[in-house]
Amino acid sequence: MNVALWAEIRRLSEIERLSARAIAGRLRCSRRTVVAALALSQPPGKAAASRSSLVDPYVDQIQEILTQHPQLSAVRIHEEIARGPDGYRGSVIVLRRYLRKVRPTPGRVYQEVHYDPAQAMQIDWGECGRVQVGSTSRKVSVFVAVLCYSRLIYIEFTLSQRKAEFYRGLVNALTFFGGSPRQVIFDNLKAAVVNGSGRHACLHPEFLALCGYFCLQPIACEARDPESKGITEAGVRYVKRNALAGRADELRRFEDYLALAPRWRDEVANLRLHESTRERPIDRFQQERALLRPLPADPFDTDETASVIVSPMARIEFDGNRYSTPPQVVRKPVTVRASRDELRVLYEGREVARHVRCHDRNQLLALPEHRLAALALRQRARPDALAQEFDDWGPEAHEFHLQLRQRPVKTGIHLKRLLALARVYGRTEVLGAIARAVELKTYDAAYVENLLMAERRRRQLPTPTLPTPKRRELIDEIELDPADPAFYDRFCHDTEEDSDATT
Repeated sequence: MNVALWAEIRRLSEIERLSARAIAGRLRCSRRTVVAALALSQPPGKAAASRSSLVDPYVDQIQEILTQHPQLSAVRIHEEIARGPDGYRGSVIVLRRYLRKVRPTPGRVYQEVHYDPAQAMQIDWGECGRVQVGSTSRKVSVFVAVLCYSRLIYIEFTLSQRKAEFYRGLVNALTFFGGSPRQVIFDNLKAAVVNGSGRHACLHPEFLALCGYFCLQPIACEARDPESKGITEAGVRYVKRNALAGRADELRRFEDYLALAPRWRDEVANLRLHESTRERPIDRFQQERALLRPLPADPFDTDETASVIVSPMARIEFDGNRYSTPPQVVRKPVTVRASRDELRVLYEGREVARHVRCHDRNQLLALPEHRLAALALRQRARPDALAQEFDDWGPEAHEFHLQLRQRPVKTGIHLKRLLALARVYGRTEVLGAIARAVELKTYDAAYVENLLMAERRRRQLPTPTLPTPKRRELIDEIELDPADPAFYDRFCHDTEEDSDATT
């Protein structure tokens, strides 16, 4: 007899006042069934059929084994009770079914945690796929911080989960909230936990410095225990399912992620009706805002720093890219400070270079002034005497020298030729020809000599004749007496005597 038949029999008897015979005739059932249904005051239940099991004869033995070894596996228990001629002959599947009844799988019991206003904040990372940055595919991560009382959320997309990005995200979250709560709850993050977990966690000194600066009490969760920070875990899922789901066409560049974060945070996440609190986070935050601890006046330094040695090519490597430096700091230790958008190079506390940070990989970023400074020192670290003598002639000679170094010629040969011309024709005339060559953007010693000769022909000046012995070293062996101006007085006196004699 089912429940529907029982209910109809009772209705016909109590409401329509039919007899058992009439009810049996209308429902086409036995009068015994009608009498049995009227005798029941409660609906008939489904009686479980009692069936014997192959395990029943061995129940006492199984209980004895479980008393001594509560966690013994079904396979081992099967081996124990199957020994001997009268041992268990059933399958291990039947045994497992019985063990589930007498030894249920222990499950974790959770309790809901209530937080006071400004008591705690939970933080965590989430992975959001990949994005193309230049020629490199980079992983996109999201930093999520949630105030536990109001459920006000802050998110920030990054291209890594490194220590500097974690600290920067935490400081930006506190700045967005306008104050700091009393506690910060996090899991086993490498940027926060050096080793251990939970109460036995050894925290990173730099993270402790950050917590001390904002008067935060760090609370580390146990390893593999995401439920202990379920608020931010739910926040990460909410970002993935609401902010990112269905936006593949909109999020093609990392700049698109950066633009999405504040818009979605302020227009969607913090204005929604929260499922747990049944209030909007922005409204509930008004009760919490005044209880947050004010932030310090000086901002916390979150720049990523690294000490590197400048390469012989005046380059430093940072985050997979190369950046130029002035050649004066080649082979010297420098300090690199990098924010999200900028990279600075410091030498002995003084800034020597500043670059826009590149998030691509295997790129060279060189400033024009670094190229020119390195070009001027390309041949030698210090100019030799020949180049120094030529550069001392003036700005025209220095410009000619600098441009000559950019040509695929031997600079020393050209400088020697120009210095030789100066010894013959004088520095003034050679400098005039050099200035004319710079004006015409022609940098060659032979061309300077042609300009010099053309100018002398125009002025009808004679070409000096130089002694050219077969052995040039003999010139150094020639010794001449110094000129005596009194020698020429003889010609003057002789001229006067001759004039008197003639008179």
